[in-house]
Amino acid sequence: MRSIEEMKAENDEHYRKAKKAKAQPYIAKCNGDENVFKMPHLGCYLPKGWELSGTYFVDGSGWGSEGEPALTAKQFLAKVRKGYGYALRDAGQFQVNVNEFKRGVAK
Repeated sequence: MRSIEEMKAENDEHYRKAKKAKAQPYIAKCNGDENVFKMPHLGCYLPKGWELSGTYFVDGSGWGSEGEPALTAKQFLAKVRKGYGYALRDAGQFQVNVNEFKRGVAK
């Protein structure tokens, strides 16, 4: 089992790499886009031109079932919206947090 400190260090490293690379979220091409599972791990990095619109707690093991706190893959896909961006915020041993982004308003 991984410790909280190990998971935090890993997620902080993803943030630093994403920020340095100016990484972007995966943009869903249609509602329920299954390719969203190829999303990048950006940590808590907020890409330029995007704003956070939601966060989802999702089962990452494939063993979760409906009715549990973490969404199943099927339940998560039902929430994926065309044109929105998706990226892993952090990952635990069995669940992940996914950030959902929408294009920000130009200022």
